[in-house]
Amino acid sequence: MSSRLFSAARRLPCALLLATPARSAQLPYAQFITTAAGKPGLLGCRPGTAPSRAEKIAFHRRAASVAGRIFLFTTLGFIMAAAPAYESAAAILSPPSDADTLDLFTPQGDDAKAKEAYINSHPLAAALRAEPDFIESRPHMKIPPSWRRHNLTGGTLAGPGKMAIPPFSWTQRDGKSYVQITHVGTDLCGHMGIIHGGFLATMLDEGLARCCFPVLPFNVGMTAKLEINYKAPAMADQYLVLRATTVKVEGRKAWVEGHIETLPAEQGQEPTVLATASALYISPKQASVRVPNPRPNRDSSNITWHPSLTRHERNQLRGQRGFTVWFTGLSASGKSTVATALEQHLLHIGVAAYRLDGDNVRFGLNKDLGFSEKDRNENIRRIAEVAKLFADASTIALTSFISPYRADRQIARDLHASASQANDDPLPFIEVFVDVPLEEAEKRDPKGLYKKARAGEIKDFTGISAPYEAPEAPEITIRTDLLSVEECVRKIVEYLAEKGLINQTQETR
Repeated sequence: MSSRLFSAARRLPCALLLATPARSAQLPYAQFITTAAGKPGLLGCRPGTAPSRAEKIAFHRRAASVAGRIFLFTTLGFIMAAAPAYESAAAILSPPSDADTLDLFTPQGDDAKAKEAYINSHPLAAALRAEPDFIESRPHMKIPPSWRRHNLTGGTLAGPGKMAIPPFSWTQRDGKSYVQITHVGTDLCGHMGIIHGGFLATMLDEGLARCCFPVLPFNVGMTAKLEINYKAPAMADQYLVLRATTVKVEGRKAWVEGHIETLPAEQGQEPTVLATASALYISPKQASVRVPNPRPNRDSSNITWHPSLTRHERNQLRGQRGFTVWFTGLSASGKSTVATALEQHLLHIGVAAYRLDGDNVRFGLNKDLGFSEKDRNENIRRIAEVAKLFADASTIALTSFISPYRADRQIARDLHASASQANDDPLPFIEVFVDVPLEEAEKRDPKGLYKKARAGEIKDFTGISAPYEAPEAPEITIRTDLLSVEECVRKIVEYLAEKGLINQTQETR
């Protein structure tokens, strides 16, 4: 290696290392190791003399030192240049959660601390924090720090005299409503002492957009239309509340209405509406190429429901109401028999209905569940969720399960109640208690289950070795030991028609 290196060195003069190969080859080795004045050159030896072993070692050391310094400074320069880009990329690929944003801002100075404390102690903030359907956050803290100075509301309009502290926001989980509290300073004025209308417009545009983002594809949208009506001057150095409501969603489009009002200083004081707005936001098709979530195992509490039509609109288009009829009773009480007959009757009069039976569901959706108390609870919970989806799709869900525990049936009822939103059709839940004496159920015993339970072959069998908690206030009670199947169906249909849930006058199909 050394001989080849020095062989090349004899042909390359120090002063002409970048010269053409043809010219370099004609120059003697002595010129490489000497300077133009004839003094010792790169290897430190005199003209015409061969380098010693020590001089060769010194040459290697100097070359390695130069290469090491070049590598070191190049690497440091790359790291320094890449650090901001890495920080931004990390913030985009792994953004802070809503809960994280609440801890990312620390007010500096007495003025900012006082404003922070005032909002935190205000009754409106306390009321919103007590609502389980609302998620609190400080959205501007999700912007990477290196980007904030380029962001209008997160950087340019933030700071002392402007928005001294990042706004507090509360978003309803289903994207139906949004509330924001912020303080506006004296440096955001148009006329003296009056907040510029352009700032209020910016607040409304951002706030209404944040309201509907949870229901738009990929949780992002662009402003397509924004109409603002100014009602009263917004005075500087006060707290403002922005309220928004998503009124309609169709595919990639969302219509939102909202307003800005003053934050009452005292409980019971009426706020003053300063500006109202309505807007249309559209999720761009290009949003589908967003970077996927790099942390799939994160807490899924930020998953939100994405409605497309209101339930009322869907019911109107389909021409019927969706609801759940929940049959409960002992094994062999006749639940499935009556539910099947009711399904056939509803379909014959042109009403969409679907029966979820305890047996057929366990072959698919719940085939991983056993018959322990824990598995039975999960079985009922899953069925309640599926029934709710059928009902939300303007279909009558008929479920026939033993569902022995009142608590589980209450969970099913509550799921339907919680799915009902203001200004929309509710999801009715009708509990039908198929009441027969245990002796009658044992006498029927079409599957021989009671016999096996009495013999100890089946553990935790409802009515024998496990309890059945009869409903305390069911909507309908039927005695299949006293009424025929047809009479039971008629009783249920009459109840549904009386409540306006179905129309008995529909023609048979």
